[in-house]
Amino acid sequence: MITDCHIHSFARTTGGDAPQTGAYVPPARDVRDFMEEAAPHGVARAVVVQASVDGTDNSRLVETLATEGPVALRGVAVIGDGADLPALQAAGVRATRIQDRARLGASALEQLPDLAARVAEVGWHIELNSEPRSFDRIAAMVPRMPEGMRLILDHVGHVDPAAPDPVLRLLEHERVWVKLSPTRISADIGRYADLAGMVERIGAAFPEQIIWGSDWPHVMTPEPVPEIPPMLDLCREALGPDAFRRCMWDNPERLYGF
Repeated sequence: MITDCHIHSFARTTGGDAPQTGAYVPPARDVRDFMEEAAPHGVARAVVVQASVDGTDNSRLVETLATEGPVALRGVAVIGDGADLPALQAAGVRATRIQDRARLGASALEQLPDLAARVAEVGWHIELNSEPRSFDRIAAMVPRMPEGMRLILDHVGHVDPAAPDPVLRLLEHERVWVKLSPTRISADIGRYADLAGMVERIGAAFPEQIIWGSDWPHVMTPEPVPEIPPMLDLCREALGPDAFRRCMWDNPERLYGF
């Protein structure tokens, strides 16, 4: 059984549903479309990540998490000062997310210590869309995070697959995990041969700190639109049976409380 730890959900119709913010036009696809695509491939659980176009308005996320179907859901919110964390927790949210990408023109990384203290009250972790230029700063912040809190690097930390040492060093901090989402860093979409060695190294050294996410429906990935089976093939072959099971089922269960 498979857990997809990184998907987004939008409205099936775009008329009158303009995004609050963000650098792309959201596709008219929602979590029901995802379930139709993913469930036949063994995906039984998924984590819906608040999309940047929705800003800190998590109402769509909360509505999405109530969707019934063959895939169990949890969520990752983006919170503002007035967010009702207990209500989001009750809806199925288990983490918040920080953006720290140069291409997005902004960073909220300096908010990490205060945000970590705030969400620790409801037992959440933090998911960080960052890149190697910030890894030294992140490493210095990790020891100051609340006890037991985990920090998850989205999209393999946007590391160069041919030079993965920066992310490997960061994973030496046991509370840092990595999301093996291949589509943002591979130059071989659909086969992912350029990622096999890196995924093998990460899985062998840190099998209890890895999860996988498809990044469905791939809003910032060039055509052709990636499909789920080749991503699973990459992880299955590069990780081996034990690490694959941990990545796809055991680790997400611990992290998101499925």
